[in-house]
Amino acid sequence: MDNKSMQTRIEELEDRYKLIADNLVDAIWVLDVQTLTCDFITPSVAKLSGYAAADYAHMHLRQLTCQGSYAALTVALEEERRLLEQGVNRKRVMELEMIHRQGHSYWIEITAKLFKNESGRLKVAGLSRDISKRKLAEQEREKLIRELGLALAEKERLLQENKILRGLLPICAGCRRIRDDQGHWWPLEAYVRAHTSAEFTHTICGECQRVYYDPSART
Repeated sequence: MDNKSMQTRIEELEDRYKLIADNLVDAIWVLDVQTLTCDFITPSVAKLSGYAAADYAHMHLRQLTCQGSYAALTVALEEERRLLEQGVNRKRVMELEMIHRQGHSYWIEITAKLFKNESGRLKVAGLSRDISKRKLAEQEREKLIRELGLALAEKERLLQENKILRGLLPICAGCRRIRDDQGHWWPLEAYVRAHTSAEFTHTICGECQRVYYDPSART
């Protein structure tokens, strides 16, 4: 069966099952592997992509798919083509980020399988399902996990700083340097900066102000 005959057969099936095709939530399609254009897609694709089914006959897959997903899909097609030549014909499930007609991206899960038509031309028959809500939930969960990890790391850092500041530090009674575990003597400010996130601001207390700046205090 050539492409023209196949299209005629598809149109007959469309007419017969138009009620089902028009009301599908998912999209069913046939893709030509060589041209990466759709031979057929159900009208329900408009609910997913914003494009009418007729638009797909003139659009390359690259125009409909985000760059990373397009690269992954072309690799997968080549892998499945090699397997088919070895006698392995299987279904493959992938998640792809697509480009909506309005410009934003959305996510679909496809279940697809390669086949050769009567003239030996390689095709892909597949089904696309909208998983945008699921991907959004996954991204929110990953964001929360990252934020939790950062919060726990910050808590550990603060606990460590508190332990350092509240512990017994060997300090020189003369120069006020602090000795670390390796026996190195640190200036007080340098030690605190190296072991905590604290910073110093310099001012003068009332007692020192009287000693250094009040002449009467020195008489």
